[in-house]
Amino acid sequence: MKAVNYRITPVDPLISRDARSFGAGNPMHPLKWLSQTVIAGAVRTTLYKAAEDPDIKAVKQVKIRGSFPLLNERIYFPRPLDIVKSSSSIYQIKPMKDFPVNSGANMPLDNLMPAQPDSEEDFKPEKLNDFWSCDLMVQWLKDGKKGFSLNDDDTLSAPSHDERIHACINPETGISQDGNLFSTTGLDFIRRDDTHKTFIKGQISVDIDAELPEKFTASIGGERRLAEFARHDGDKTLWSYPDELPKTFDDTFRLILASPAIFSNGWLPDWIDEGTLTGIIPNTETTVKLVSAVIERWLPVSGWGYEHGHTGHKAMRRAVPAGSVYFFEAVKGTLDAKNLWLKSVCCNEQDINDGFGLVLIGRGE
Repeated sequence: MKAVNYRITPVDPLISRDARSFGAGNPMHPLKWLSQTVIAGAVRTTLYKAAEDPDIKAVKQVKIRGSFPLLNERIYFPRPLDIVKSSSSIYQIKPMKDFPVNSGANMPLDNLMPAQPDSEEDFKPEKLNDFWSCDLMVQWLKDGKKGFSLNDDDTLSAPSHDERIHACINPETGISQDGNLFSTTGLDFIRRDDTHKTFIKGQISVDIDAELPEKFTASIGGERRLAEFARHDGDKTLWSYPDELPKTFDDTFRLILASPAIFSNGWLPDWIDEGTLTGIIPNTETTVKLVSAVIERWLPVSGWGYEHGHTGHKAMRRAVPAGSVYFFEAVKGTLDAKNLWLKSVCCNEQDINDGFGLVLIGRGE
């Protein structure tokens, strides 16, 4: 069946942390946003508990896309990494055409070009908010910095942190154990404007072969924090391909990760050959050449399994962070951008089902 859109309203601050261990004396390291495994686990657990004869294999095949911040009926995406801002100007990071004479760069692969801001002046980049509205993102994808204006009303900071101290309780006596304290850090989704109004809504799009209730409450992430799910079919337009962007690309373009991606070759997509830097984008017939990439430090991804025989911490994996940008040149065929919008470019089936590697598409030059 087609994707069913749900809005998630957190009841409590939600815990979504990286894969580093924590406990007594070790602080928790929260992520900026809910990880794919946290959302997928909440949805699949709900489906498993609701089924009369649950099938774990069928539940794991449920496809999840999202979640993305949704505020005042506007959807937000992770900020792209190919933009930097000084105190007075905005610069776009682009692949270099050629190396300057008598110069070079230590690149991870041969023939991969470095990327740099389109400015020769020396400046200190300013910190930018973590999320952009869809309208602002479309403007950047369409024209880059040409006529681009960065307004705070179109950006969103990551949820603030809610830190709590917990005591370890002795199950036999029911009292706390001396010296056994640990802290947790949750993502607080309550935002207040100048009039002290509160508002927050998250969104999740789920591809399922069995209907979920119109409304239900489920635990999400660590400490079994609660959130309310509500079906909202009107959100489908927020996920659709924008009319302002080209429908096809047959020259240069860039893919921006809307969610972290996991590739077997680390930062390099599985479908790109290391020698020729060419490959076919998944679910398309377009052969492309990788020109350059702008990527931040890898993101540790883990989770908690409840599957029989595999209960406990899942192995840590390295993910390419959301917002990372890959620059491509079409070698053969024309890319149908509409059919790739917010689709996964990962190759592992379970990673695709979990919603890793969703992409946005924009002009390359």
